[in-house]
Amino acid sequence: MVVGLVLPALIGFTFVMIAAYAGTLRALEVYFDPTQDSIFLSDDAEPPEGR
Repeated sequence: MVVGLVLPALIGFTFVMIAAYAGTLRALEVYFDPTQDSIFLSDDAEPPEGR
């Protein structure tokens, strides 16, 4: 009974932690590489275009 609840929770937690770790590594790679561009790091000071 307990294993039926703990095992799926542990698998889900592990998956989320691996995804967060991979996302962090990717974000740091983009942040420290001057040749890669990120929408969050752009220097675009113009306001967005109206509809």
